[in-house]
Amino acid sequence: MLIQYRTDCKRFGPAICPRCICLYHWHVGIYPPKVQQFAAKRVNVGRAAGENARARDASFVCGSFVGFSIAIDAENKIITAARYETNGCGYMAAAADVLCSTVEGRHLGELHGLDEDELRRTVENEIDTVPADRVHCLAACISALRSAFADYRAKQISEFSGEKALICTCFGVTEETIERAISEGSFATVDEVSMQTRGGGGCGSCRMLIQEILDQHEREAAI
Repeated sequence: MLIQYRTDCKRFGPAICPRCICLYHWHVGIYPPKVQQFAAKRVNVGRAAGENARARDASFVCGSFVGFSIAIDAENKIITAARYETNGCGYMAAAADVLCSTVEGRHLGELHGLDEDELRRTVENEIDTVPADRVHCLAACISALRSAFADYRAKQISEFSGEKALICTCFGVTEETIERAISEGSFATVDEVSMQTRGGGGCGSCRMLIQEILDQHEREAAI
């Protein structure tokens, strides 16, 4: 099928307008009904007011990009707004829209580490199963969303003025707190550490760092 792009939309670059693409697909009916609905409405498209985290990802399969703009209330740990931009197909737009609705209004502690499988199931529950030839669209959306929260973490670390290294930016958990919990509680997994300290229980960006601390503790114990 030949897709013709309008050249009078400048928002996303010359000759590419995601809304025109999505609406064109919607009118010719090449998407399942639920995907058509999300692609046509694009409820969460744009930039989040007061954003303090953002990131993009792209699919090398189709050359499309998707970006997320997130606003987080640092004091109350609430995601106040989540928006996306994309020049991708209806599946990418629908997946991004669902993910925005999924995280907006939630406390960072409710994100369950932005588990990839959980996010994928959430999207598929809303738009039905994503076909094999469109899985890369969903993967790019999930990667971009997780990167946006990693961006938030990086900014929080840069602003942190405490004496000890900050590991979990969602809940302000320091390296010292995590090390003490591991030593005193004999914890062996990130989930156990998270249950005790809340570290790693938000966006999940620090879970790899917590695992490194666990591994280091195990190596030292074996000496």
